Amino acid sequence: MPVAKVQNTNGTANRIVEAAVQLFSRQGFAASSTHEIARLAGVSEVTVFRHFPRKRDLFWAATESRLRRLRISKELRGRLESDENPRTALPGIIALLVETLHHQPETIRLLYLSLFELGHGADRILRKHLVPLFQPLREYLARCASKGLIREVEPGITALGLAAMIAAHQGLQSVLTEDGIACATTDDAIATYSAFWMTAMLPEFVLSAATGTISPAAD
Repeated sequence: MPVAKVQNTNGTANRIVEAAVQLFSRQGFAASSTHEIARLAGVSEVTVFRHFPRKRDLFWAATESRLRRLRISKELRGRLESDENPRTALPGIIALLVETLHHQPETIRLLYLSLFELGHGADRILRKHLVPLFQPLREYLARCASKGLIREVEPGITALGLAAMIAAHQGLQSVLTEDGIACATTDDAIATYSAFWMTAMLPEFVLSAATGTISPAAD
C-alpha cells in the first residue's frame, strides 16, 4: 500500500478514535452510537465498521488511546527507585495523579466505564496499562514500610487508596460534605492531598484511637 494511503488510513482511524473518546467519555458506552461517532469524525458509519468491526472494539481502542498516556516520568521513577524520603517523594506521586486527573479527565471517565459498564474483558487491557503505573509505587511503599520510613501499611491497598481518593474527592466533596469547596487549583490540590497523606503515613504522627485525632509522636 502506498505510504500516502497508509497515512490517510491511519488518520481516518485516529479521527474515529478521538470522536469515540469524546462521546464515550461524555455519554457512556450504551448511550453512544456508532452513527454519532461517525458523524463527529466526519466519516460514514460504514467507514467506522471497516476500521472497527464492533462497537466494543472501538471502545477499547478509544480507552487504550488514553491509557497509553499514563506514565511515570523517568525522573519520578528514579526518585522512587532510590528510596527518596517520603516527605519529598509523596508530593511528587500526588502531583502526578492530580495533574493526570486535571489534564486528562476523559481517561478517568473511560476507566470508570471499563470497570462498571464493560467489566467483562476489561482486566487484561487495564492490567496492561495500569500495572506499570502502580507497581513502582507499591514497591516503593513496601520498601519504605520495611525501613520504618512510613507506617506499617499494606502497600497495594495504600497505593490504590491514594489514587482512588484523589480521583473521587473532587467530584464527591460538594455532594457529601457542607464544609468548604473543592480545591481551586492543581497546586492547592497537591498541597492538600500531600499534607493529608504525609500526616496519615509518616510515623512521627500518632492517631489517637480514643479521639480520632492525629498529633506528633512523643520523643
